[in-house]
Amino acid sequence: MGKIEIYSSKKKSFFLLIVSLLFVIGGIWMFMNAENLNSFRLKSPILIKAIGIISVLFFSLSLYISIRQLVKNKLLLIVDGNGIIINPKKNSFELINWKNIEGFSELKIQSQKMLLIDVNNPDFWIQKETNLIRKKMIQYNFKQYGSPFCLSAVSMQINHAELMKVLNENLEKYKKQA
Repeated sequence: MGKIEIYSSKKKSFFLLIVSLLFVIGGIWMFMNAENLNSFRLKSPILIKAIGIISVLFFSLSLYISIRQLVKNKLLLIVDGNGIIINPKKNSFELINWKNIEGFSELKIQSQKMLLIDVNNPDFWIQKETNLIRKKMIQYNFKQYGSPFCLSAVSMQINHAELMKVLNENLEKYKKQA
């Protein structure tokens, strides 16, 4: 199998771009026409303007992120003979050796499927993390789900079932060698 690189999905980023653009336009329209929208449930033009401003601010950020993802094809995951590398472009990328991986499990939050990497040394990964926000996130994942690593295929070029298949096949192949 060799080295498998999984990148961000341009199709999903384009969809995010379109949806964000629609919400930015809708927020601007709400702000500009707040006085004419009194017939809806919200009677206060100030509240309607505030919702419009919040919509424009939040979805402008989403618009920026989607454009950035469309321009750059971001490498999200590398699977090879050594293990799994999460966020390989970060300065402190995380290589999880096959010998440290117990297996993979599935988590469903509402309708979103997540993939948990079950490791035999979760405390090591929690203590290794230097970024305070990321460390709290890893601690929360471990406390709630029993694993410090939680992956989602939402922004990847691969779907959840294919990701699970690739990881399980590589675990079987390389766990024996580790």
